[in-house]
Amino acid sequence: MDQVVLRVLSAEVQRRKCPGCGNSLRQAAISAQYVSQDKVQLHFRCRYCVFEGGGEIELTTELYREAARTAGLEERASWMADPISADEMLTVHELLAGWSGGFTDLLAPQLAS
Repeated sequence: MDQVVLRVLSAEVQRRKCPGCGNSLRQAAISAQYVSQDKVQLHFRCRYCVFEGGGEIELTTELYREAARTAGLEERASWMADPISADEMLTVHELLAGWSGGFTDLLAPQLAS
């Protein structure tokens, strides 16, 4: 969870604009590390004007909630993002090539014989 909190803070910096030049901080160099159990030291450097900023951030319950939500999304995305193998693609192709039913029949759960 600690790493998720650091990623949430980094993502928040990336959504902002540089106070020095006004460009997006999406590609800024960002570092974040814990200095105590409830404080994080955050530092960023703008890619365009090399403005440096940051500071010590006290972690709040809202930040922990956001981190928990983000962790849940990352967990769900990890199983959804698995690539389709060539063997899986061939299996689907073979199934569809011999299919003569309708679309709803294709998606209906198959009963074991």
